[in-house]
Formats: sequence, C-alpha cells, structure tokens
Amino acid sequence: SEKAGLLMEINESLKQKIEPFLKKNKVSISLNSDNFILLAGGGSDRSYYRILYNDSSLVLMVSPSDKKEVTAFIDVGKFLFHTGIGVPEIIDVDEKGLMLLLEDMGDDSLYNILCHQKNETDVLGYYKKVLLFLAEMQIRPFLGLVQCNYLKHRSFGYEEFRWETDYFRERFLKQFCSLSLPKEVLLEEEFKKLATCLDREPKYFMHRDFQSQNIHFKNGQVKAIDFQTATKGLLQYDLASVLKDAYFVIDQKMRAELIDFYIDILNKKWGMKIDHKEFIKTFHLVGMQRNMQALGAFAFLGLQKGKKGFFKHIPAALAYLEEALLLFPDYPVLKDTVSEAAESIQKNTLLKN
Repeated sequence: SEKAGLLMEINESLKQKIEPFLKKNKVSISLNSDNFILLAGGGSDRSYYRILYNDSSLVLMVSPSDKKEVTAFIDVGKFLFHTGIGVPEIIDVDEKGLMLLLEDMGDDSLYNILCHQKNETDVLGYYKKVLLFLAEMQIRPFLGLVQCNYLKHRSFGYEEFRWETDYFRERFLKQFCSLSLPKEVLLEEEFKKLATCLDREPKYFMHRDFQSQNIHFKNGQVKAIDFQTATKGLLQYDLASVLKDAYFVIDQKMRAELIDFYIDILNKKWGMKIDHKEFIKTFHLVGMQRNMQALGAFAFLGLQKGKKGFFKHIPAALAYLEEALLLFPDYPVLKDTVSEAAESIQKNTLLKN
C-alpha cells in the first residue's frame, strides 16, 4: 500500500536498525520488496512487519520508545510459552533497538473468522474453543506466576479499576460526549463502590485485552497475542472482554450459553466450585467496567491519536453498558449519565463520518 511505501522511504534510520538485526538471524531480504509487509496496527504505537522468507514467514515487532513494554512482552511471552500456552514464540530480541523477531500467527484472528461466518453453530464452536483456551491460560500459569519477574508483583485491583473509570470519565464522557457532569461527586461514589466490589474477587492470570482481534487460530489451535499488559485479576474480566466485545457483538442468548459453558469448564476440568448466580452477577459488573475502559480507549485513540476508525465501535460498547446497568439499580447516576452520553452520541458528527 501507499502508506507502507511511504513508511519505508521516510524511515532510513529504522532501516539501519532493522537490517543488521535480520542479518544476525540469517534473514536476507530487501526492506523495499514485497517480502517485507507492514501489518495493520491496532491501538498501540508498535509496528509489526511480516517477513516472507524461504517459504515461511516471521513477524518483526518494532516498539518506538517503550523499553518497559518490550521487557514486559518478553517476560510474559516467554513465561506463557514455557507454560505451554499458545502464544507466539520469541525467536530473537534486540532490547537496545526495541525489536523482536516473532513466530507469525497469521491473519486468522477470531474477529476475521467471525466476520466471514454465517452459521451460528460454527460461531458458537469457535467461541467454545476460545473459552477452553481462556480457562487454561487463566489457571495453568497462575500456579507458577512467581517465576515471572514482570507478573509476580502485578495485580489488578481497586487502584486499577479506578484508573479505568477515571479514564472513561475524562476521555469519553467529558472530551468525546462534552458532558458537564453536574453529579460528578455522586458518580465518583458509584465508581468507588464498583471498584471496591470487584477488588474483593479472587485473582488469577489475566490477559487484560482478550478481545477478538487479539485471539488467533493457527493450525486449528487458539493463540493469544498482545499480552504485555497481563496481570493478576478476575476471571470474569477476560471473559467479558471476549463475550462483550465491541468489535464483534453476539446476542444475549448465545452469550448466556457461552457463560454456562465456561463455568462448566472451570468446575469440571479445573475442579473449581463456582457459584453460578454470583459468578454471572460479577461478570455483568466487570463487563460494565471493561466497556467503560473500552469507551475511554476508543475516544482517546480517535481524538488524541487520530485513529478515527475506533469511533465506529463506540455504539456497541455503549449498548453493552446500558444493557448491564438495567441489572443494577444501585448505580442510578451512572445509568443516567450513560443515557445522556447515548443521546449525545446520536447527534455526534464524528460517528457519521
């Protein structure tokens, strides 16, 4: 594409960084050829390139500046890989140049697959495979978290939940919807209540961005990417990320069936004793939390980062939030604020472009 061509020409310094790294790995290709392809990025500032070489392919990840993020990716990636969880193998690392050479996970993300599926039974089948993988990723590594430097001291609790709801309030409600929030103090109280309630839940391994674009199928096996913000956290957070995903919406009936399926996996395969009713209540509460985080992110990425494609996912995330708030009458201010946001969205010209 034109963008890719542009990128190659501008970035002479990047070229001088990449070429020796590839050469060290015995990969000799021209960066201006069709064998070096810029992959479409998501919300991050990292760049990914597919390298076609010797009848196979690799992915080169280049991080612009964040050494901490690269270290986290390496630590979590190696830990999960050695625990037997499906993540890309890290082939080589240039920590100084913030570059990684990775196994190629291909283009079959759950999102891409579902967008081409017409048959509901097939859709359900893909989700069930993903949930089997999810439970395994959450529980198996949890037993050895102390072996991972990055993860052993991390936990997603009250402070992190409050960061997400503040992000939602500032980025989405105030900046994107231009709401004045006359009841901000009361809204704050409800955010505190939500965070306190979620913080009491038991914590396991948590991917933290387990949505359809970060889940891939390779040779029929489920794989996860983009795990560098992993932490210890609620089982329901990752579950809500995939079953209340703004990128691909499923109906309530299918979602209920999949939650039951997932609880069955925890009870039968992992020997847990899950209280069905309590688990589902927490699922919807943390789903509200997750969708608020997503709305904050979509607004930020569109307004601040110029990635306006994220705006189109706002109505879906907002609909999930409105739906969940009907179950919890003890969040009246949030419910009214979200209704007001939904009205402002209908008039919002950014969503019409």
